[in-house]
Amino acid sequence: MLSPIDQSIRQLGPIRWQIGSLVCERTKTVPPTDVLATWKEHDRMYIIREDEDLGDDISPFVESSDEVQLVHQGGSLSAVWAIGRQAFCKVKAWNPAMESEDKTIAFVKKIAPQIPTPEVIYAWTEQDRSFLILKRIEGFTLRDAWTSLSPSRRHAIIKTIAHHCNDLAQNTSQLLGSDPTQLKNARYFSASSGECPKLGRVFHFYHPDLGPGNIIVSDGRVAGIIDWEAAGYYPRFWIATKPSVSPGLDFCPSIAGFDDFEWRKRLRIELETWGYPQASEWYIKWRTFQLK
Repeated sequence: MLSPIDQSIRQLGPIRWQIGSLVCERTKTVPPTDVLATWKEHDRMYIIREDEDLGDDISPFVESSDEVQLVHQGGSLSAVWAIGRQAFCKVKAWNPAMESEDKTIAFVKKIAPQIPTPEVIYAWTEQDRSFLILKRIEGFTLRDAWTSLSPSRRHAIIKTIAHHCNDLAQNTSQLLGSDPTQLKNARYFSASSGECPKLGRVFHFYHPDLGPGNIIVSDGRVAGIIDWEAAGYYPRFWIATKPSVSPGLDFCPSIAGFDDFEWRKRLRIELETWGYPQASEWYIKWRTFQLK
């Protein structure tokens, strides 16, 4: 049985950590040929490798240290660590029916290479847990950069994200969802408290978590979009509806002088100008019906 998810990384020594069943080490020398992954940070290098010597006799887990820090925890289902200054390790609950985020990122790079996505260093799964090490995208989250941006820059970023949504939406599927082995069809929407919006014959690829914390900005421009785990095929109306109904896309923490929902409201309006309908009233009724 695996340890709690926030104990997925344990410190083994001053420059050595256990990540799941693998080991991360910092070194200044050329790594051995049997390593699984490497990345460089200034004059140091990090390596990921197997370690047959790992046993139960290890030091207690380190929640936060100077070099490896727990920076986010999503209850018992996910946690994120910063490794040095150039990488993150995301650990999530997982099952074989789920599509892995690294495969989704690779798919996006293939169908829409113009969209800036994180560089995957290494990914693997163990039992009911997935591990993903990503290169840090230089910049600030849109939430943290918002007050430093001019009104014209903010508008340009909104237009850029809407453009990227449209680029992704050109890739379609006759099935709904993010995992081809566990997809649902249009009957998923059939039992509702009102008339279902027109679904069309295909679903459109979409990143449904485009909140200001998942958009990285550098020099006033979009430098990256992160957290692709929920991306998949959705009804066309959902592309503009999701920003309209999801408080998860609000500014968090709040920004003085701005409505929490300003970003998602302006994104929804921009997506509507691209021809994407929104059906927030229907969705709220449908969601209420589903929860009964």
